[in-house]
This record gives sequence, structure tokens and C-alpha cells, in this order.
Amino acid sequence: MPIHFRSTLTLRYKELIKDKFNFLINFFDFEPGDLFIEILPLQDFENYCKLENCNLSDFGVGSAISNGRVLVLDQKDFPKKDHKEEEFERVILHELCHMFIRRIINPKQTYPWIEEGICEYISFGDYSLKIKEIVTFSEIKTIDNWRKHYAYQQSKEFFKRLSEKFGNNKIVDFVKKIKEKSEEESFKEVFGKELNEFEKEFITSLENEKVTQSRNTL
Repeated sequence: MPIHFRSTLTLRYKELIKDKFNFLINFFDFEPGDLFIEILPLQDFENYCKLENCNLSDFGVGSAISNGRVLVLDQKDFPKKDHKEEEFERVILHELCHMFIRRIINPKQTYPWIEEGICEYISFGDYSLKIKEIVTFSEIKTIDNWRKHYAYQQSKEFFKRLSEKFGNNKIVDFVKKIKEKSEEESFKEVFGKELNEFEKEFITSLENEKVTQSRNTL
């Protein structure tokens, strides 16, 4: 199996990672090749992330490094980063998903909101939407701009709604076409509509829902 662990990793963690890895193989119908997974206690995790220039936010508990390594904070230390321990499995799935997407479109890179949105949808898609800020996708096309907003919730919801309307297979088709074509061309070919048109409708619906949610809290 092309997934490697530190020798000290517990059997429970190994089996959990293998389960998520196989899920993604089936989801994407793709095998990514060799990956190396690290699960580390808090101090080691933070030191490793600094060494690798992961640029995590203060609450970050996982990172997919470009050379095929995945770092995840040990489950018992999740509360120290304001995460629930039960999110541990989902974070592993999220970070592994990054590797699958990057290997599928290699050597190209895609917009952060697309990669993060798909990873977040696959791992946290059943979580309720809690959005504080709505941004246009053109505002989060670069890594630097993504880090200004960290629009995980919005990006997740976009792909969740695409899945509900078109199915997960279409999302996979979209990812695979990005390797050869632009994101905008790939989107139109797979979903039959201009990306910016779908985005406008999506953002309008979010704005309407946000107003409704705000009124409901009065």
C-alpha cells in the first residue's frame, strides 16, 4: 500500500488512515502514489510546521506538505487548538484529500478556494453552515488572499450545493479536467454553466440566507 507511517504510530491510527485513504481512492477513482503520514504531539507538530513553513492559522491542526507528507496534530491535543477530539478523523480525511487533488492535477495548481472547498466538503460537508463573511471567489484565487479570509465555510458550501444538484462524480470530473484546461473552462464543460454565473447565484442565496439567519436571532 503506497502510504507510509512513522514506526511509532499506533495501530489504531494506521487503520484509521488506511480507511480514509481507501475512501478517497474510491471517491476520486484515482491512486495518488506514495504518501507519508505524521501524527505528532503539539510541540513536535508546531516545530515541524515551522520547519516546513506551513503557515498555519493559530487554530490549524493539519497540513498537507507539497512533497507528499501529511502532518496532523495528535487527537488528544486537539482541544489545545480549540478543536473537538471527534474532528480528528475528519482532519485526516481533509489533509489526505489535498494530496489526492494535487496528484490528480499535477504539475498544475488550482485556486485555493477550489482545493480547500472540495477537501472541506468531503470531510465536513454534513456540518451546518456558519458563515460570518461572504467574499467573491475572485478575492480568494491566490494563497495570500485566501489567508486573509480563510473562506472554508463558503467554499465548502459551494461544492456541497454542486454535489446536491449534479452529484459527486461531476465534482471529480471537474477536478480532473483542471489538469488540462482552465478552471472556468472546466467548470462550464462539466456543469454546463459559466462559473461566474453560478457564483453570482450562489452568493446571492448566501446573502439572503445570512439576512434571514440574522433576523432569526433577534
